[in-house]
Amino acid sequence: MHISKIRILPNYRKPWARRLAKTLASFLREHGFTPAHKNVDATICIGGDGTIFYANHRSRISGAVLGIGSKTSIVCQLKNTNWKNYLVGLLRKGKVEKRQRLLANLNKKSFTSMNDIVLHTHNYRLIRIFVEISNKRYSFEGDGLIVSTPTGSSAYAYSAGGSVISPTAKNIQVVPICPYKRTIRPMLLSDSVKIKISADRSSDLIIDGIFIMRLRAKQTVTILKGKEILFLA
Repeated sequence: MHISKIRILPNYRKPWARRLAKTLASFLREHGFTPAHKNVDATICIGGDGTIFYANHRSRISGAVLGIGSKTSIVCQLKNTNWKNYLVGLLRKGKVEKRQRLLANLNKKSFTSMNDIVLHTHNYRLIRIFVEISNKRYSFEGDGLIVSTPTGSSAYAYSAGGSVISPTAKNIQVVPICPYKRTIRPMLLSDSVKIKISADRSSDLIIDGIFIMRLRAKQTVTILKGKEILFLA
């Protein structure tokens, strides 16, 4: 993949990300790249994993994505302490990997997820969760449910008992959150399945750590494989 024009998206809440964005613009020009806002080949998100997820949520990522984060970042390819050592090589090489996203449909609205889609209790009481996977139905009581991409498998899904899988795998993972008496276990599924989730009482819908809305009892969210996103590798 040839990369010439690059969008820079810093997390403006982080002073170091704002400073780095200014340095990065000059750095890119010095090495023959053009910082731009439209018709770009790549997007560099500065701030951490959440910055990438938020940019995806706002549909601000164009071309291949590259993240610059802190030492705690996992999804970001580079750290704010070493980015100068590797950035030019990654951009000139132009190698990308395709990663699966999820599409959540609700009330004629659609949301994309790079990490996970979570249905969660909002008042610390157990809720009964209904899951339909390609016409096979399950239900259990617990705190919630995670539907995870391969990228998100090492995050909330893993903490809740799911498996870590390759970020380029063609899978969707369904992980119950604290199921009562462990009546249901994590499931690793093909990315071709259709998943419907709902709860017997009101619950919260959270996508990539972003609160989306409070769901009514029995209000159903349909989850499908979404469009792949390119990560510089």
